[in-house]
Amino acid sequence: MADWHDTPEWRAARAYAKKHLDPVCVMCNKELIGNDWTIDHIRPPSTTGGTPDHSLDNLQSMCRSCNGRKQDRTQVRINWTNPKFAP
Repeated sequence: MADWHDTPEWRAARAYAKKHLDPVCVMCNKELIGNDWTIDHIRPPSTTGGTPDHSLDNLQSMCRSCNGRKQDRTQVRINWTNPKFAP
């Protein structure tokens, strides 16, 4: 696991994301509860020079299984809008 996983910045970003993102996996549409709800970087740190972008527009809800399959690849969203942030 990368060093940034155990930083106060990541813990705060993850907590903030869980307050604002829906608890539904963006890949399999599974409803997420408890430890199955993970927060994933859309553009992983491996593609941004090793520095993670913890901004909300780069985070998404995923189940552990889908997050493990995605690993450090970039997922492309198609026609995705979160109604909480729609104008």
